[in-house]
Amino acid sequence: MDHLLLLMMLLLCSSGLQAEGEHNSTEPGVRLVGGESRCAGDLEVRIRVQGEWRPVDYSSPWTLQDVGVACRELDCGSAVSVGERKESSKRSALYITSYCSQPVQSVSALRECFASSSSSSFLNLTCS
Repeated sequence: MDHLLLLMMLLLCSSGLQAEGEHNSTEPGVRLVGGESRCAGDLEVRIRVQGEWRPVDYSSPWTLQDVGVACRELDCGSAVSVGERKESSKRSALYITSYCSQPVQSVSALRECFASSSSSSFLNLTCS
């Protein structure tokens, strides 16, 4: 599965998809938390309908090119490092279903791409 496509879909969903009439915030739909600066940490995506943040599951290796999209979205330059951060216990996370490995043609189809999971392995990145 193309991780760049996955990350772009995460960014699109977090910044542009919400329940009708519920968009009142200018807060970005992605953020980095737990790092040494605002441009480093675990990648989290805001779920607009529920208003909560969830980390992105690190289900397979990501490249600097893949996560560079998030760094640019956060006005943090380019990606410097990408890796996996493990926790001792599982918690709610987001992953992309295999259905979404193909280009999505509509907003309603894109909403079907995201699924909740429990994970102890999260996408961690550092931007310049």
